[in-house]
Amino acid sequence: MFHFRTQGAFTYLQSEALGRFDFMTHAFCTRLGGTSPAPFASLNVSVRRGDRPENVQRNREIIAQSFGFTPDRLVLAHQIHGDDFHILTDQDSLPLYSILEGDGFITDRPGVVLCVKTADCVPVLLADRKKKVVAAVHAGWRGTALGIAGKAVRIFRERFASVPEDLWAAIGPAIGPCCYEVDDKVRREFENHSGIEKPLKPAGKKGHWMLDLALANRLQLEAAGVPVDQIGTAGVCTSCRRDAFFSHRKDGETTGRQLNFIMIRED
Repeated sequence: MFHFRTQGAFTYLQSEALGRFDFMTHAFCTRLGGTSPAPFASLNVSVRRGDRPENVQRNREIIAQSFGFTPDRLVLAHQIHGDDFHILTDQDSLPLYSILEGDGFITDRPGVVLCVKTADCVPVLLADRKKKVVAAVHAGWRGTALGIAGKAVRIFRERFASVPEDLWAAIGPAIGPCCYEVDDKVRREFENHSGIEKPLKPAGKKGHWMLDLALANRLQLEAAGVPVDQIGTAGVCTSCRRDAFFSHRKDGETTGRQLNFIMIRED
């Protein structure tokens, strides 16, 4: 289950599955509670769509202050709709976040706030309750077709010796199968995926399909060994709920991005 929470005008969701672990904190932010004017109203965290940098910086400060860290802890990379991961460990000298490019981030380092920005794509947050490792994944249709959620589980296993049965996952708000119509070109990218008949259904128009991105990522996590009852899905469509979320499909290029993050707490 997911629960909406508020601090003043700032509103966010938290997963019951991840919320049970006191070594970490997480949030799927909404568009509510920020300082940006329309069409970025109001908690936009991206400077790439035309919002004023000072508005975006203040919005990031609002989020950071609400959870007790400073904005410089936010890992805000350039997302490229692929399956590249950045692994930030205790032994690393952390790079300048502004030059990172990729869509997956994983760390065992306390105080590093792993972030993905979304406006219809799927945010996936994961945590290993025993190894105390966390990850944030940005999964649009391209990343999903590349199997980025399953790749995250493999990195947990190979880099941190995690056991998939110890992983817990939360799949946040994203465009739903009610609104996400794709063409046959996109469908063909999923042809080699087992069980793809579940997230892809024929649309009313010939050669078009309704794609359930959240379900596709959930199936990848299950196939990688994450127990079914340890995966939570928000079940909120960003296109339907434009009152609370940005939606690229509904609003086009000129819209904001909401923040989704996970962090290991510092002692």
